[in-house]
Amino acid sequence: MGTISLEVNEDTLAKMHKFYHDNLITSSNQYVLFSAKTLNCTITAYKSKKVLFQGQAADTEAQMWKTNELDDAFYLESIGSDEVGTGDYFGPVVVCSVYLSKEKVSIIKNYQVNDSKQLTDTYIRQLAPLLYKQLPYSLLVVTNEKYNDMMNNKNMNLNKMKALLHKQAISNLTNKYQNKQVIIDQFCSIANFNKYTNDNTFSKKVTFSTKAEAKYASVALASIMARYKFLLEMDKLSKIYHLNLLKGASNKVDLQAKELVKRYGKEVLAKIAKLHFKNTSRI
Repeated sequence: MGTISLEVNEDTLAKMHKFYHDNLITSSNQYVLFSAKTLNCTITAYKSKKVLFQGQAADTEAQMWKTNELDDAFYLESIGSDEVGTGDYFGPVVVCSVYLSKEKVSIIKNYQVNDSKQLTDTYIRQLAPLLYKQLPYSLLVVTNEKYNDMMNNKNMNLNKMKALLHKQAISNLTNKYQNKQVIIDQFCSIANFNKYTNDNTFSKKVTFSTKAEAKYASVALASIMARYKFLLEMDKLSKIYHLNLLKGASNKVDLQAKELVKRYGKEVLAKIAKLHFKNTSRI
């Protein structure tokens, strides 16, 4: 377990408190200003303005703050990985891993990627093609038919599927870009990730972070590029079945699915939807 100590100013302390807001934990130490815990690191900020980083990712977390600039932390050179489509009844699951190098940061700063979840699909359709041309990436698409086939396996669940996909997409990049920091938007514990991938060593090279797309540009870029591919696949399905398929899993989605079943029979759902969703029983 690594331990790193930094001396920071009040402005950086405030930025750190905001950055780790979702990871804050209580501390009984009267000298502690705040504490936070990620999957890979515990961060303890003292009233003396000393900050202690402890854990597997101590060096990575501390490195972000050595310049006392959160902007540098966001644009950290790294391979980011994210997925989309797991909450949508219609359409595929898409996983994308992206390598953001130091040389590309100045270009990426020209784009609005600070929080990909806040971007509209219209803007993503404009931006993503530019990113595909600029950045090395690995993209995996699980069609609905493949998804349903995989989920029929009693040993499979959604988090296991995501773990396997992320590992594959990341490995496709690390085979070429070695010894790079890897960041995944956290969706399960490290223990479960290791179990799902049957690999106890891969996760040691990875930083797992909640809401990572708002903290790291590489993950935000992966999210945008994955979203774009998801939108293209939804466009294809909409054209094939002559209906503008809705995203999400709402009651309106149920109504669309019922209409499709009337037109094409219940077998159509296996081709366009994730059958294990509760929507299926309602439909």
